[in-house]
Formats: sequence, C-alpha cells, structure tokens
Amino acid sequence: MDALNLKEILVRKPFKRITPIDCHMGGLYKDGVAYDDLDTATYEIVSQADFLREFEPTGHMINNPIIYPDKKRVDPETGKEYMEAMARCAFAFQRIITVKQLAHLCGNDIQFEMPSSKDNDQTNETFFKFKEGWSVKNMEIAWFESCKSVKVTGDVAFVGYKKNGKFYWKVLSYLNGDTLYPHYDAVTGELSLFARKYSDMDEDGKETTTYVEVWDDKNLYRFKKDKTGAVGLFTRIKEAFGLQGYRLVSAEPHNFPSIPVAYHRDENGACWSFSQNSIDQYELAFSQLVQNNVAFAFPIMYMKGDEVSLVGDMTGAVKAITMAENEDAGFLNTPNGSELFTLQLSTLYKLIYEQSFAVIPPEVRSGDMPGVAVKLLYSPAVEFAMKDAQEYQSFLDNMVRIYMEGYGTEIGQNSSFKTLEVYSWILPYVPQNDSELIQNLAVAVQNGFESRQTASEKIPMIAKNSEWERIIKEQKEQQQQDILAQVELHKATQPDDTIQTEKVE
Repeated sequence: MDALNLKEILVRKPFKRITPIDCHMGGLYKDGVAYDDLDTATYEIVSQADFLREFEPTGHMINNPIIYPDKKRVDPETGKEYMEAMARCAFAFQRIITVKQLAHLCGNDIQFEMPSSKDNDQTNETFFKFKEGWSVKNMEIAWFESCKSVKVTGDVAFVGYKKNGKFYWKVLSYLNGDTLYPHYDAVTGELSLFARKYSDMDEDGKETTTYVEVWDDKNLYRFKKDKTGAVGLFTRIKEAFGLQGYRLVSAEPHNFPSIPVAYHRDENGACWSFSQNSIDQYELAFSQLVQNNVAFAFPIMYMKGDEVSLVGDMTGAVKAITMAENEDAGFLNTPNGSELFTLQLSTLYKLIYEQSFAVIPPEVRSGDMPGVAVKLLYSPAVEFAMKDAQEYQSFLDNMVRIYMEGYGTEIGQNSSFKTLEVYSWILPYVPQNDSELIQNLAVAVQNGFESRQTASEKIPMIAKNSEWERIIKEQKEQQQQDILAQVELHKATQPDDTIQTEKVE
C-alpha cells in the first residue's frame, strides 16, 4: 500500500483494438539509423460497457440510428420528405460463441493429482477431504462464473474470505457492476494490491452510493464516497491509498497469508472480438435483405386503359378484372433479391464461427460416431480450449491456493493442506462416445497397463470422489459374506457326533 502514490490506485490498462490508421506508413530508413519511432500503432479504446453492448442484441450497432440512419423519402403525391424506418435485425451470435467456448473449457471438472511419492493412507485421506471440500464449497461453480466473466467482459477476480470460522468466496465481475483494478509487484510480477469499485443502485437505476474495497497482504479496506472528508487516522489511510473524496468505513484483517484474490484478464477482451466485424456486416446485410423483401417481395400490379375495373371480395382480394379489347392488366416481374444476398450471408455466417473457433454441430444421419471422427469435427473448438487451458492455469493455481487456505482453516486441517502437494489442471471437454470410452478402459485394465482405480476415475458418468473406496468396501463385504457362507456350509455338512467329538477334544 505504501508503494502507491495519491493517484495510482484506481488506474488500470484499457482494453484496445488496433486500427488501420497510418498503415504501412513506416517510411524509409538507412542501415545504422534508428527506426523505432518511424511507425507507431494507433489503437481504439474499447470499454467493458462496449463488450456488454456487443453481448446483448439490443445494444448492437445495427440498432443505433446514428451509425445506421433511417432513409429519407419523398412522397410523390405531396412532395414532402419523410423518414422511412430502416429494418434492423440483431442476432445473439456473441451469446452462442460464449456458450460454446465455455462448454469446452468448463465442461469437465477440474482435475487433481498427487505425486506418486506422496501416496500413503494419511495423505490419501487428506486428499479425499480436499476434493470433497472442493465439491461442497461449489468451487466448480466459481470456476465457471470466473470463465464466463472473462469471456464476456475481459477480466475477473475470485476472492476468498473467512467469516465466523467458515470459508466463503465470491466472483467479482463487470457483469455484476464491479470495476477491477489490479496492481502487481514490479520484480516478482505477483499481485501486490487489488481494488474493486462498485455502486449501489435504487429502483429507478440511479446511483446512490459508490464504494471502493482494497486488499493488501494483510487487510481489507472499505471506502465510501463522501464529499465531507474525514479526520485523524482515517484521513492518513485514505491519503496513503490516494482515494480523495472517499472516507474509510472499515479496515479489517482478511486472515490470509497473502492477498486472497485471483485475477485473470484476456487482453483481447471478449471471446468474440475477432468475429465482431463480421457480425456487424452480417446484421447489416440481413437488414438490407429484409428491406429489399419489403419493397419487392409482393407483386406489383399494372393496368393499361381507362375502362379497367377490378372486382374483389370482402377481404379486398381481386377476383375478376374487366377491360376493353385493347386494354391490359398484369403483374410486374420483380427482381429476386434473395439470391443476391445468399453468398454474402452464408460466407459471413461461416466466418463468424470460424474466427471464434466455434463449431456448428454437424447433422448426424447414422448411429454413434467413432471417437476420432468426433474429435476431428470439433478440432477447432478443442484446440482453442487447449490454448485457454494454458492461459487460465495460473489463475486456477491461485484459486486452489486460496481455497486450500480457507477450507483447511475451516475444517481444522490447515497444516495438513499446506503439506499436501496437489497438481490441478484443466481438461478441455471433447464430445465423445461413452460406450467406446468404457470399452477402451476395460481393454486397458484387462491387458494390465492401467489400474482399475485409474480407469474408475476416468469414467465420466461417475460423480463420486470416493468411488474407488466404495468399490473396495463392496469387495470386502462380499468377501465377508463368502467366508460366512463357507462356515455355514461347513457346519451343515458335518455330522452331529463329529461336531460333539471335536468339542470334547
């Protein structure tokens, strides 16, 4: 906290997209002459509010009459100008892309492993409690909410806290009105200070109060926006954080050995950013198609002559036409504009998904497909999820660290959890044939190059952490039943005098 001056705490890097301004304007240079400053990139600042506008169809640019204005028309009869409303069609491509990427990134539970050198009864019991607590505390939900926040708004923070001896967590996201300000140590690159800014709203959507929460390595500070200022110790702490106009509400230890915050940011912003231009072009082209259909889809009737008369029914439909010998009536051949848009729309539709590595499910006309064929069909999405798994690994490690400290303290096994060496990793989800997977695992066990315990843990339908212990328990119970059955059979086959003799002896 002492490392920040008065104006640094509520500052962060913006999200940006490069522009074509000054493209190929680097100029000429000679060997030995510095050229670093001849060409500089120009970026467009993209706010997280822009990501939300792109995420919701109602916020798309096609609905903005300033960017796509309505058309001016002239009434041929009166000569007066009027505005014809432009047809506007927005589609939820961004939501579809988000769900598809989340399905492959979060479709499988987080995987945990221990080193084989640590495999003993005591460590296995602690490891089982670790995995059991991960489920009890809904950490998979925290993982999904965190990934969703990054996919939609570009960043997220997972925060752990202790209250009344219990471990709790929350996910801070711009989706929920939180603006996040991480600060890192210049040497280690670790999170050294973290701030969160949010506001309370009334039922009319008006901002009532603004708060700022700040975590350092020891305490959690809460500030409230106040123009009256404060005095004494509160003022000194406030000035140290550089929060002018805020007063300190509370300063409490968070009881974690380090900052209990895991932060992740995608510099590219929302997950559909590379498809956004194609989505805008698709919505514009489709809106123009609708406008064209309104103008030309219905036939236009023409009549030649002065004595042409129409006979209609109660609904206004023409049932008969009467005319003189040299007069004529009919319908104009309207241009078929739909065919002109087919190539454009189909190409854009395909590129929207390809640029975001999302796969449109193919139509399956036969039974179950082989696992290799499924993987090939979904290879773009799987490859992107594998890339995400590497980028999110450090964030997951910090989540596990915070969970181990919080839950270990809750159940009174903090020291055991600290000595527990757990490797956590992300397994991307791949659509698969479950029966084929079980068959392959069975073959592996029968041939002796995979254990029954490992095969049991790999079966996706099993949701219990202690499934292998249940199998062992069932086997022991079966053995006990077999022994009892043998004893009863032995007693039943022995003659009574033999049994009495054995008792005498």
